[in-house]
Amino acid sequence: MSKLHKGMSEEAFDNGYFYAAELRQFAKSLGITLGNLKKNELELHVRSRLFGYSGDLPIAIPNKRDRAGRDLLTLKSLVINYIGDKQTKNFLLEQVSRRYGPLPDKSGQWYWLNHWRKMQIANNNKITYGDLVEHLASLRQQEGRLPQIPSACLNNFISDFIADPENKGKGKKQALEIWQNLKEKNSPKTYLAYKQNKNLLDEKIELFIGIKD
Repeated sequence: MSKLHKGMSEEAFDNGYFYAAELRQFAKSLGITLGNLKKNELELHVRSRLFGYSGDLPIAIPNKRDRAGRDLLTLKSLVINYIGDKQTKNFLLEQVSRRYGPLPDKSGQWYWLNHWRKMQIANNNKITYGDLVEHLASLRQQEGRLPQIPSACLNNFISDFIADPENKGKGKKQALEIWQNLKEKNSPKTYLAYKQNKNLLDEKIELFIGIKD
């Protein structure tokens, strides 16, 4: 696998796979404030520092903003000490179901809900858990797929793999098996690139077999 260093090319960065601890250490050496940024968010900050990045960079917003315990989970409670665990997610999903009936899960819905929450806090907007419920419902009601999570290679690979009609009947387990092999290679970490390379290899094999016969 490629190693992180200041003189690396953008292609090497895109084709490499970097563990969270390695990425955090490198980001720190570049003077990037780590805060509570997730791995995919750190990747965007590193990309911006090394090659420039035209999009909005994730903001390190602390989930807890005072010394009190976790927020009381009611629709009117202000979002102050947010904990994105199973208890909170189940509360939000239950409230969405009560208001809107059953809505399908969307890949990336929790990422984009957290992104929206952080943006509201960064802009000094007070929001309640009722607001989170409404935004989660709006995400689940969107037609088609949600935008891919920026620089979240694994999640995007799995969602693209499952969405491909050619993989009908296959699921996350099969996608992970392919990913484990792919992440060790110096090649793009997208499902589209994997599929194109696989189709090209299959064509070469068929051509070779045809010549041999």
